[in-house]
Amino acid sequence: MAGPGRRCAFLVLIVVLAACADPAGSREPAIPATHLFGEWELVEGLSGDTQLPQPAGRRATITVDADHVGGTSFCNNYGSSYRVSGSRFILHGLGGTDMACEPDVMTAETAYLRALAAVEDATVEDEELRLTGGGTLLRYQRVPAVPVSDVVGTRWVLETLVDGEIAGSVAGEPAVLVLARDGGLSGSTGCRAFSGRWAGTGDALAFSELHAEGACPADVRSQDEQVLAVLDGGATTSVDADRLTLTRSDGLGLVYRGS
Repeated sequence: MAGPGRRCAFLVLIVVLAACADPAGSREPAIPATHLFGEWELVEGLSGDTQLPQPAGRRATITVDADHVGGTSFCNNYGSSYRVSGSRFILHGLGGTDMACEPDVMTAETAYLRALAAVEDATVEDEELRLTGGGTLLRYQRVPAVPVSDVVGTRWVLETLVDGEIAGSVAGEPAVLVLARDGGLSGSTGCRAFSGRWAGTGDALAFSELHAEGACPADVRSQDEQVLAVLDGGATTSVDADRLTLTRSDGLGLVYRGS
């Protein structure tokens, strides 16, 4: 975790960049722009003639709702209010979390946030979002929502632990996950049961009110910690046939098989 000094520098940089993107400092009320709403994933970024770096296995996304934008910036999460009028799209108060990642990932994050802060216009065509301004071009593709029917009501059994490009085996008793239609969830980590709440947001599942009781033996303790860390951290979600994959922004993940 980065120290206080790095946190301050990170937030000051983003606030300054956002201010530069809108010199007038206007605080006009946001005008709903429903064609922008939803989650989008970066496919290409340009700053002048320079291609923005995109580290393998990392994502940059932007999610737009009625009065807020947020997303992942390869390492951290970010958020901002915004103003829109016609094609004009200006961010206000862009800031984010301060988790430290590998140097190349941090370099990509800084470049992406600098480009995002320079954005002045937004257009959508053929399910592609283009943000432009100040010599910046950011191209995104819409992230399709995972159909709730593909996830809810199935008993998912943990099959693989993922840490970046490393896949690990599962230990202990069957580790399961069940999402109920009323928003409740139940499951186990392989050594203790847990419960909580879930909600779907675009291609992500957000978990809350997680609660687990008891202790785990040493050989299952790291698995227990990973399961709860992924669920508690919010995860992008993919369903492929009978497999459910949950992946956190730092590459930590879980692969379940439906039973």
